Amino acid sequence: MKKQFLSFFGFLFLSIFIFGCGGEGRNKGDVNIYSVNQDAKLGAHWAAQVQQMMPILFDEKLMDYVNGIGQKLITTFPDRMFDYHFKIVKDPQINAFALPGGYIFVNLGLLQVVDEEAELAMVLGHESGHVVFRHGTEQLTKAQGFSCCLAIGAAAVGLGQTEVDVINLFGETGLLFYGRKAELEADRFGVEALYNANYDFSFAHTFFEKLLKIEKRQPTLMEKLLSTHHPTKDRIAQAIAETKKYTQKPNPVKSTPSFHEMKKILEKYPNKYKVSELKKQYRAYLARHEMNE
Repeated sequence: MKKQFLSFFGFLFLSIFIFGCGGEGRNKGDVNIYSVNQDAKLGAHWAAQVQQMMPILFDEKLMDYVNGIGQKLITTFPDRMFDYHFKIVKDPQINAFALPGGYIFVNLGLLQVVDEEAELAMVLGHESGHVVFRHGTEQLTKAQGFSCCLAIGAAAVGLGQTEVDVINLFGETGLLFYGRKAELEADRFGVEALYNANYDFSFAHTFFEKLLKIEKRQPTLMEKLLSTHHPTKDRIAQAIAETKKYTQKPNPVKSTPSFHEMKKILEKYPNKYKVSELKKQYRAYLARHEMNE
């Protein structure tokens, strides 16, 4: 184990000096000690942790709908590096987050407040932008210095640490605590995704306007979201400016019939959940797919 650890350390050490900590893909030149392959490994590790820590929703119609929108967006990415996985968390917080390697989670509360499919597409495009720009491992590189990156990265590639505190995801030095540059990059990518998939540009900023209203009316509801996102007014202004760089394609999509069906399904879900109900739903899902717990 000691030799394996030293070997891993040596690899990262050489990466710093030989490759200059440069990112790959769109974030080429930004400081990132992780490779694209390590992004995928780290994301798979954390996705497994998230699905133990958070109540994942196993409503197949909702799952298929959200995954369908996500897959529609990513097929237009010219620089796709990962396979993408979209999951729903049964949580009333209006939030979504992306792990490295293409693992994207959307809260039920967010699905309940979007009014058009184009708004949801903007959110999924934004979260996909974090994956494409590899913001998670950029943040991990910066968070608490090299030693922190080494410890968390070691767990992800099987060097002995199997349980990591959730603060390493959402805390102020965690994997998902992005700075201004990263958030605005992801927002710009969201607009690009709307354009490529031919969604209506007029909804590129409307979700942010909803957030601004909620911040003023119910700040506690936004606590988790605001811990990882940049001031909403700036994001609204940038989204509007970014849409002016593109010419809207003919017959842009505002919403599809599937979106309206999704909203009807959501009516049966209250803002709070019972763990027993989730477990029952999960077992039924496993049984339908002949899977073992």
